[in-house]
Amino acid sequence: MVSDTKLNPLLAALVRILFKPKVHYLDPSRKDEIFSEPSILVANHTGHLDGGIINTALRKYPIHTLAAKDRFEQPGFGFLLRHTGCIPIDRQNMDTTWIHDSLAVLKDDKEHVAIYPEGRHGEHRKQLPFQPGVAMLAAIAKVPIVMVYQDGPARKFHRSHLIVAPPFHLEEGPHSLRPEIIQEQTELLEKKMKELMEAYIKMTETEEKK
Repeated sequence: MVSDTKLNPLLAALVRILFKPKVHYLDPSRKDEIFSEPSILVANHTGHLDGGIINTALRKYPIHTLAAKDRFEQPGFGFLLRHTGCIPIDRQNMDTTWIHDSLAVLKDDKEHVAIYPEGRHGEHRKQLPFQPGVAMLAAIAKVPIVMVYQDGPARKFHRSHLIVAPPFHLEEGPHSLRPEIIQEQTELLEKKMKELMEAYIKMTETEEKK
């Protein structure tokens, strides 16, 4: 059973004070399409605070974030993960529990799942290879994907910026779970994240020149 996604109001207020998250949209005219139905949110990974910042910035949507299972065992941080709707994923063993939990959120609860397919923190604006889990989940769940780029890592009292792309579907069909198809879709997601990062950089450079 996955716990409630609503951040403690005091915690959410603290995140807003410390990081002032601001959401930008790649295509503002399609803003209303985003999260109009249960979706998989695919985000880059910049630090331990990513989930809290994204959940605060997009707080009107119930988002369950995948997090490493060992993090749930840490004092304090584990309590936070368990009470903000996070889904544990075992990175050391071939455990598929996270897939069943994610499907329950998407199909039964009609809510959203956030995944960081790099698996670990990357360097600033340097993307790590994606793991195939997100493409597998998308092939099974058959729900839209929403790409989110966060320009991190977060720094206290500096505004955190996110850019959100319109939803889209990966290829669906009888062979969508074949390893070669999963690999192709994973590479496609990597490409889309790089394009979203480049769009954000171009957007901010344009704003700075004004």
